[in-house]
Amino acid sequence: MTGRERLQWWQALLVPLSLLYSAGLKLYLWWRLPRQACANSVVVSVGNLSMGGTGKTPVVIAICRHFQRRGFRVAVLSRGYGGTMSHAGGVVSDGEHILASTAQAGDEPLLIAHKLPGVAVLVGKDRRKTARRATEQLGCNLLVLDDGFQYWQLHRDVDLVLLDAARPFDNGWTLPAGRLREPPDHLQRAHALLLTGENACHEQIALRFPCTSIFTWQKAPASVRPLHDRQSRHGMEQILARRVFAVAGIASFGSFEETLKRAGAEVVGTWRLADHHRYIPADVQEMQRRARQCGAEIIVTTEKDAVKLEEMPAMVLDIPISVLDIEVCFSEGFWMWLDARVRAASHKLPAAEGTL
Repeated sequence: MTGRERLQWWQALLVPLSLLYSAGLKLYLWWRLPRQACANSVVVSVGNLSMGGTGKTPVVIAICRHFQRRGFRVAVLSRGYGGTMSHAGGVVSDGEHILASTAQAGDEPLLIAHKLPGVAVLVGKDRRKTARRATEQLGCNLLVLDDGFQYWQLHRDVDLVLLDAARPFDNGWTLPAGRLREPPDHLQRAHALLLTGENACHEQIALRFPCTSIFTWQKAPASVRPLHDRQSRHGMEQILARRVFAVAGIASFGSFEETLKRAGAEVVGTWRLADHHRYIPADVQEMQRRARQCGAEIIVTTEKDAVKLEEMPAMVLDIPISVLDIEVCFSEGFWMWLDARVRAASHKLPAAEGTL
């Protein structure tokens, strides 16, 4: 589980570049980390080690809701991948109003804004800048970095890293021979590892990182709603034993399909699109055609896909499209541990000197 896997021939050719990448990164972090900027607020980062999706967005949403209920003024800081606002930065939601489209903000920040009324959402590649804007202009006192483990320029009080228990370190190599953004040993920088999946690797990872807290978490289907109707929420009986056609443009399509099956749906067909796929009306017509060919009764997609589909005018559909709502649950002790970390950090916020 923690050892290196046998590489394919083309990956073996790239190993020297991976070694060079890792050495350069180690040197850069030796210089960069002591020079991190500090925000005048508590900063919680949710990130991962490898390329691709590990379910960060539902974890970010759960953490924001948790601290919103505890009276914090919360903001999410995202890179805004694929959005036009990513370079200059901007406010997707001030907590009261949604101020951007998916084309401007990217799909995940807009999804977070829709799911979290009262929570500010900002995007921009320079998260020191968006952190300053969130604290000084929007009055936020707890910032959640979405995909923040590799944002080395900003100090964080809590570093959470998500790992897929089935393959926590991919093939063990960093880019380009593998899919790791950093070598596994860099997880010593994390405050907690959050494992998802069925593989029982908890003990091996605990032995490898004895000073790091380890928790488990899992996604569970919460409800189903019709596309273009955010107010209607139905139980999972809406798809129980029904012939479902699954459509999504996400990195972890297999996880989405498996979730539908565990909820009792009969998945009769799938359409796997590229991550962050931007939909056009022709895509809706194509998913209808494919669903009809499979004899599907209903089309189900993810919330991330829905925010883009719902920006198009509603169309007359032969087969209805529904949206699967996901929630997450954590192992015992996680929230108590996180509350203690945040409480300690809030008592020692930095003075004006050295902050952003």
